[in-house]
Amino acid sequence: MSLGSLVACAGPAHDLELLQGPAIADIVTPFDDALVCMEGRIDSRLAFGVGGIPDQTGRDQNSGEGTARFVTQGAGDIVQSALFKAGVTVINRRDMGAAAMEAQWGLRDLSNQRPAHFVITGSINSLDFIPGGGAFVSVGGVGPRYRQNRILVGMDLAMTNNATGQVVANIALRKQIFADEFGLMVARFMDDTVVDVDFGGSRREAVHYALRQMLQLATFELLAQMMPPERYRDCREMIDARMGSIEGDRTTGEQMRELDRREEELSAAEEGAAEPEARDG
Repeated sequence: MSLGSLVACAGPAHDLELLQGPAIADIVTPFDDALVCMEGRIDSRLAFGVGGIPDQTGRDQNSGEGTARFVTQGAGDIVQSALFKAGVTVINRRDMGAAAMEAQWGLRDLSNQRPAHFVITGSINSLDFIPGGGAFVSVGGVGPRYRQNRILVGMDLAMTNNATGQVVANIALRKQIFADEFGLMVARFMDDTVVDVDFGGSRREAVHYALRQMLQLATFELLAQMMPPERYRDCREMIDARMGSIEGDRTTGEQMRELDRREEELSAAEEGAAEPEARDG
């Protein structure tokens, strides 16, 4: 029996000392500032809810401990947190079990519940494994190795007007999640024995943290699409393009391009009107 296994043991009448890792902290992403900036820019009389945002990738991973999903099953809760951070009025549509039970018992009248004017729904619907690449070079039994892989994740979210069923905002996002491995291998003869030493490391983006960032950016985009660009431009400028960028048609990217064009035309018209006045003077 090894010393390590003895250290991990404790008598049946005593608690095993638990290892303490890094401290607990609130989750902060690069999109928090843009979401917080939206507070007060949307009428507080409008209420927002979150419907189903299921994992529809169909991807599972198997391990010795069982089967698990690659993608978070709590996307709706993440979007609800993003709405709350944006300062809008949020109505809980994630779990109505307690309210429904009290209504069945005659303790509550659900007609007094505040309605949600807009609801966010959608799905995480694609997860593709992109073939990776790598290299290993050995000279005299010594050499480095490197390999990288990527996963492509996609999602679609929509904002629906509950009163009419009309989709008033929509966004489709994708992200490549990066992982790589690196190391150094050394092989040597010691007398008649071959000794191999291989050491290195690996890095990978946290998949669920990356999905949280995608969902936060999507929530910001849906809220912004419902507003004139003048109201959200300064908030949108808080988003680092290295972290996320939305520039396609029928998005805030198109709205901002149209706003820039109008401002350029207005500036040119004002300059043109100022020239005759300068000559007359």
